[in-house]
Amino acid sequence: MLNHIRLMFIAFFMGLFLVACGDDSSTQDTAEEAAPMASEEMAPAAEEPAVAEETSSIDGMTEEEAVAKWGEPDVTQTRTIDALTITHHEWHGEDGITSVQFHNGVAKFSQNIPAK
Repeated sequence: MLNHIRLMFIAFFMGLFLVACGDDSSTQDTAEEAAPMASEEMAPAAEEPAVAEETSSIDGMTEEEAVAKWGEPDVTQTRTIDALTITHHEWHGEDGITSVQFHNGVAKFSQNIPAK
């Protein structure tokens, strides 16, 4: 009888451990997107549309178009996973850092970090 209770407790705690360590990234992503970053400083309202316009014009851009627009990148990283090639380029300038991530040569994510 004592062995059965011990096995039930072990199974119960193992189940709790697996549930606690499970990855539910869909709820984490939405919570992160909804909550503003506390460490980010708020930019003036006049600059926000320009940055949003700049970022929206980057989506769908090819690597060749980006190099033609900003020149050769200062930082480049490339990773290949099966048929997906992810390339990350950064351009450092006087106005800040422009960071673009390309999936198979097409821009998918971009970020513009203004200079202080």
